Amino acid sequence: MHTCSGRAVHVRSDGRLYMSRGYTIYSSDDDGGTWVRVTTMPVSSVRWFGKLCRLASRLLRFEVRALAVLSDGTYVASNREWVFRAQPGEPVMRPSIVEEQGPVVTPPMTLTVGPDDRVLWGEYNSKSNHDQPVRLYVSDDRGRSYQVAHVFEPGSVRHVHNLYYDPGLEQYWVLAGDHDDEPGIGRLSADLRDFEWVGKGKQIYRAVCVFDFGDRLVYGTDTEMEPNAIVSLDKKTGRVERIFETNGSCIYACRFGGLYALTTTVEPSEVNPSRNATLWLSRDGERWKNAFEATKDRWGRFFQFGSLVLPSGASPREAISFSGQAVKRIDGKLVVARLTEQESF
Repeated sequence: MHTCSGRAVHVRSDGRLYMSRGYTIYSSDDDGGTWVRVTTMPVSSVRWFGKLCRLASRLLRFEVRALAVLSDGTYVASNREWVFRAQPGEPVMRPSIVEEQGPVVTPPMTLTVGPDDRVLWGEYNSKSNHDQPVRLYVSDDRGRSYQVAHVFEPGSVRHVHNLYYDPGLEQYWVLAGDHDDEPGIGRLSADLRDFEWVGKGKQIYRAVCVFDFGDRLVYGTDTEMEPNAIVSLDKKTGRVERIFETNGSCIYACRFGGLYALTTTVEPSEVNPSRNATLWLSRDGERWKNAFEATKDRWGRFFQFGSLVLPSGASPREAISFSGQAVKRIDGKLVVARLTEQESF
């Protein structure tokens, strides 16, 4: 097991792992044994004080929010201020050009790479006004510039959590939140012209990450309004089934070899009282086991919810990587571990 300072951000299909320290990104080819600096985002005056200490970085959200790596090694990333790109070997990332139509652009929570290195994302802002449209953006020039691909009418969604490209159906799944009629899971055609909702207006459709099992999607719900669960959604019919009850909302998920991993976040409410962030593992998407827990620390929600942060992407290796956020013992630390022979999943 390796432990070091850092935040898990991404893992590539060849197993290369990426983490961040503040806005600086590092990579490892040996499951966290050694790290190499890759690039960094420019630091604005608003976030500069996040460098001073861990609590300041938590308060100011001084962290890489999303990262993806294209086939030619180009890096695309986002933080809470903008989206950026860097070519291999470029020490500082450059801001991307984003088409602005109407309201100020709000940067994404996640980034998706589709066929031919097409990059997509949707606007995410938990404080956004409900009378504003929410836009999906696309880049066909490896993150240099983004254009509006689809617009959700004001009030229809609060923000976009994620997009997932389905190679079997040759389409994208769009995951939106948050309250009342806003949550939904929809289909977006590969050419980005046609969109339809598969499920809408219920908390059971409030998802951030999905696993693709061919005929169904499996995901953890992300809600503070109802008990959370791991859910199966039939792609043809849209029928949903609660598979397994969890102890909190799910924001992060990743596949490590044959292991499916998702984590819960400590977002206390009457229906989700747990103070533990939990790592859940499965090999079939049906049976899930608690592999690790960490308790929320004493600092309040302004210093972030307690989470076990998983990287985006999927790795061929069963080396599980995650980092602690606002939890005891491992806050601000990245952990890479393998299952022992006694642990069966």
